[in-house]
Parts: sequence; structure tokens; C-alpha cells
Amino acid sequence: MKRSHLLFFFFFFAKLAFPQIGIVNQYHLNYLAINPALAGENSPFTLKGILGNQFNGSIRLNEVNQILVLDGQLYNKSGLAFQGYRNNSGNIISTGLGFSYAKGIELGELKLKFGANGGIFIQPNLLAANLSQRVLPHSGLGVLGSYKGAFLGVSNPMLISSRKIGEQKPLFVNIGYIYDTESIIGLNANVLYYHDFQTKRESYDLNLKGTFNSRLGLGLSYRANRLYVNGSSKPTLIPFVEYKVTRTMSFALSYDSNPTRMDSPNAPNLALGGVFQFMLKYNNDDTGGDSWFFGKF
Repeated sequence: MKRSHLLFFFFFFAKLAFPQIGIVNQYHLNYLAINPALAGENSPFTLKGILGNQFNGSIRLNEVNQILVLDGQLYNKSGLAFQGYRNNSGNIISTGLGFSYAKGIELGELKLKFGANGGIFIQPNLLAANLSQRVLPHSGLGVLGSYKGAFLGVSNPMLISSRKIGEQKPLFVNIGYIYDTESIIGLNANVLYYHDFQTKRESYDLNLKGTFNSRLGLGLSYRANRLYVNGSSKPTLIPFVEYKVTRTMSFALSYDSNPTRMDSPNAPNLALGGVFQFMLKYNNDDTGGDSWFFGKF
């Protein structure tokens, strides 16, 4: 293949590299992906790995995305978190690195957490003959308030970002209610609203998670999937289960029957079946430390 044809091929698929999709679509297992204000809300120290695989009719599965999260508490209701992720939702593999910092304050029964994040996406430089890497920075803000079980979160992790990041950069509004009966039965019901100011597109999710004896969690997430210009518009229903195996170790499994697909027959890695997400999590303290929302998201 001539070099000019090769360059045209990569340029044609430039918009099929969506690093943010790979982490945001799995927020039901990692709410830190949509709001940096949740840094430090897992436990004094948390290590979490999420692996997405797709059955394709053969023994070897398609590796869709991998996510690594390190989250820890500092002091006086503050937290620092790291997220690293790799996404293969299109024809080009993209990776990302990011940090989040959050600080919480109490005003009577009102609990407020403010967060900020910054990071980079790493993608092939599609216009360069040597296909060198390009680094695309981004940063954002988030806030989460809670009052007697009701909560409201507003965030945009991509508030300031490179124009070369070829995907939507939505504002997230998350509103819901947390019901907790002394860790015997817990319930989190919430709505996540997306709005992208550039494309004027909007979407919403409905999320429900129940916990039993702080050991078993069952959840369901309905996604309207109306946001991404180059992605599927079909709604999907994502069930997931989380189980605490030991005092410090837990795992979760979810299944997305209709993952965000590219609008091109030449992006085959998401043109087949659904995607299974497997999460393995380590918490060094099963009480949550000074977390307000430990085990509730």
C-alpha cells in the first residue's frame, strides 16, 4: 500500500478513536469517571481494575477496554485518585491518564464535595507520516452535594480540553436518592443527564443499585445512548452484580448488550456481540474511613 493511501486510511478513521467512551461507559462500576468530586470516597486506599471483553465467536476475545483506578483519602475529607485506561472502541487504540482531587465540607446536614481533574489522552498522530504519538490534555471540575439521602452532582471532566479530541465533552447532572438502613439494606436510585453544548445533543441514564448486608450488590442501568454523533443511538440495559468475597476484596460483573458502536462497517471490533465488564477491587479498610458514600455508588 502506498504511503499516501496509508495516510488517507488513518485519517478516515481518525474520529473512530474515542478514549473517553472507554471510561465513561463503565461508570456504573466507577462513578469517579463522571465526577472528580468522588475522589477519596472508596476507602482510605482502593485499587480497582476493570476489564472489558467481547465474545466474537472464537476462543480469543476482543479486548475492548482496560481501566485501572487508585483512590485514596488524604486528611480532613480530602482525596486523591489516579485513573489509567486503554480503549479500543474503534480502529485506533487510545490510552489516557488522569488525576482527580476532591475536598469535602459539612454545613449542618448538608455535605458538599468539590473536585478537580486533569489528564491526557494519548493517540497516534494521524497526520504524521511516522504515525508518532500525540498528547491531548484536558481538565475539568465537579461538585457533589448530599442532604438527608438526596444528592445532586454536576460535573464536566472535559471542561477544558484540546480541540483535537474528536468526541463530545458533555456536562453531567446526576440527581438521586440514597436509602440506607444501617448497612443491612441499601438503595441508590439516580438519573444521569448528559448535555453537550457544541452539538446540542442530550441524553439520560436511569440507574438503580441495591446492596444487602454490605456484601451483595445488584444493579441495573438504562442508557438512552443519544449523545455521541458517531455512536449508536439504540438504548441499552446493563445489569451488574457486585459481591464482597473477603473483608478487603470484591468483584463485579456487568453486561452491555448494545455497546456504543461506530457508524462504519469498517470498525468491526464492536460490530458483534455485547461486552462483558469484570471488576476486581481491593479496599484496605472495609469501614470506608471518612468516606460519606462508601459502598453507595
